[in-house]
Amino acid sequence: MTRSAVFGSSAIGVAALVLAASPAVMASSAPPVPKTCPPASVLKAALGQQDKAPVMTTTPYARICTYKGTGIIPTKITFQEDTTQTFAAGEKAAAAFAPVLTVKGLGKAAWGPKVGGGLYVFVGTYSIKILAPLVSTAKLEVLARKLL
Repeated sequence: MTRSAVFGSSAIGVAALVLAASPAVMASSAPPVPKTCPPASVLKAALGQQDKAPVMTTTPYARICTYKGTGIIPTKITFQEDTTQTFAAGEKAAAAFAPVLTVKGLGKAAWGPKVGGGLYVFVGTYSIKILAPLVSTAKLEVLARKLL
């Protein structure tokens, strides 16, 4: 029996398994990264902020929405392609630096710094990162629910 006879068929099976579990194949049934920024009225309803229309910046893997308002630091919402592993690694890294709060029942997983100002939500194929200094986690959770 040749080596290719032994490994050839199992290699095909492994390749099929890897292809079936790849993000491109799995993404077909999961929601894609949003193509537009939420309007400033959504932030006003959730956070009470008077922001101008968002400025959108795109990268190959993310859409960043920046809202300038009356505050010194603008609010940012980032929609970024993500995986369960990298989302969990981000939470673990943040927890090593400062205490984090897990938010149950929001997306597939969610967390933010205990001091507020940020919230990270994993949707399945992408994550939502909301950065709004001096805003409580409770208010950010209201905004995140409007974005899902």
